[in-house]
Amino acid sequence: MTVNETLGFQEILLISMDYRTDRQDALALMAAETGLKIRLIPGVRTDTIHEKARPFPHPVAADVDPHSLLWLGIWRAHANAWRHIIDNNLQTALIIEDDVDWDENIKQIMGLWNWQLQQNNTMRPNPQQKKCDAQYAYGCDWDLHFTGQCKYEPHPTDQTHMEYHDPNAAAISTYEPDFQKEMTSYWNKSSSDPNIRIISPTYSPLCTMSYAISLRGAKRSLYQIGGYKPATEPGIDLEFITHHKEGRLRGYTLSPPPFVKWRTKGIGDTDNFYGDRAELSDDIDQSTAGGESKGLLRSVRAKLEELDGVVREWGGDGGKEGEGEGDGAEDEEAMAGG
Repeated sequence: MTVNETLGFQEILLISMDYRTDRQDALALMAAETGLKIRLIPGVRTDTIHEKARPFPHPVAADVDPHSLLWLGIWRAHANAWRHIIDNNLQTALIIEDDVDWDENIKQIMGLWNWQLQQNNTMRPNPQQKKCDAQYAYGCDWDLHFTGQCKYEPHPTDQTHMEYHDPNAAAISTYEPDFQKEMTSYWNKSSSDPNIRIISPTYSPLCTMSYAISLRGAKRSLYQIGGYKPATEPGIDLEFITHHKEGRLRGYTLSPPPFVKWRTKGIGDTDNFYGDRAELSDDIDQSTAGGESKGLLRSVRAKLEELDGVVREWGGDGGKEGEGEGDGAEDEEAMAGG
């Protein structure tokens, strides 16, 4: 049960700052390794956003370090992705940020989730609608689906959810502590349980490393959070939390998520501003190759290390190529059948 090169969506959109060609190189290799096709949406610097276009009530005062308002650039970059979806009439898209990792079998993982959302009606607002037509990717009653949250808190009293078996899901004990807590404390699973995914109506997802969005979801997000009716929370993920809790956006969250953060060193390779934790920023801009992720059976970033193996052995002690045993003459003779 697999999906196509855009994981069943019309496009996969990668948000990345134009100067982070190191991360874009990594994503290009990852996409090639797993047969995906990705379109770049350039990131936005806060200082390029005119004060009149910044969301109220956050004007930048003369004595405010613009780096401390980095979230404005992130907000605008995501809004630009929604604009791209609307301008191109895309019915669905997957938005990812450039510090993610995913499993080598991501097509099977997403294909299975797509099938569950299309065929299962136990969580839908209208249970009489038994299933969605196959033309509707990932169901027919959603604005956003979260696939790359860094932490998730389900609704405190509404435990509507669906559990299913996924052979490509890692054991719960391999995930980040916040996901282990969610799975064991809220969903009552054992930390040693493997191959479990849980779908629940989205309530409080933190971080936007990866999320799916429909055309209707893009319109609602651009209206509710974009420049037309600007954001008021300092962070796009906090806006999403507020709007889902208020019921103004809807969709489902997959736990544990199939897209996870690739961490390089310490607090992590990041373009974010640390503020009063600036002393922790000495690891910024370290190589994207020397990191790790948690919660994947087969990390595609880790698999890229295979591209660094030795593919040729040189003969002799600096002498002519072909000297010694197994030289070219013997090989040619064998090929000629002599």
